[in-house]
Amino acid sequence: MPYWLRGSLPDLQDAATYFGVFRRCNFPYESEGKILLREECGRYSSFLDIPSLWWQIGTLTIGVGCCLAVLIAITAVLAICIQDIVSPKIAKVAGVLQLCAALLIGGGVAIYPNGWNSQEVQQACGSTSGPYILGECSLYWAFYVTGSCAGTILIMSFLACHAARRKNGRNNPTDV
Repeated sequence: MPYWLRGSLPDLQDAATYFGVFRRCNFPYESEGKILLREECGRYSSFLDIPSLWWQIGTLTIGVGCCLAVLIAITAVLAICIQDIVSPKIAKVAGVLQLCAALLIGGGVAIYPNGWNSQEVQQACGSTSGPYILGECSLYWAFYVTGSCAGTILIMSFLACHAARRKNGRNNPTDV
């Protein structure tokens, strides 16, 4: 979602503009020497068009983290349908992969503010914006949701590792 950072463009009808790591909404563009407002949401046309190296790195880390989280979620759904698919070893591997996913997503969220010194952000947030300095902008809901999802995945990774422990004397077929 592009709703990570909210700014405004006072020169252009005081319109709100939004930025994410790889999407933007209501962004300025130059045409015939004038700065105009494109009132739509969209991705950058290519990976290299993302205005900050930090946002490019954030896009990669968050994307890889989300792919890992989806892989674990699919495995968890299969575990519901297929008996004994999750052994203690598989649960530990799932927990470690979830930990990696949480660290990748959380890392992407943490490095996102390094890109606030890009030209696009400074047009919307003022020239005082810089790495970890918002200027006249504010963090918006998708930033908080992504950060809380990283925290949730982190908690789930600890639960997966804890679930891998076998309880002595319970459900042990050799005790018959």
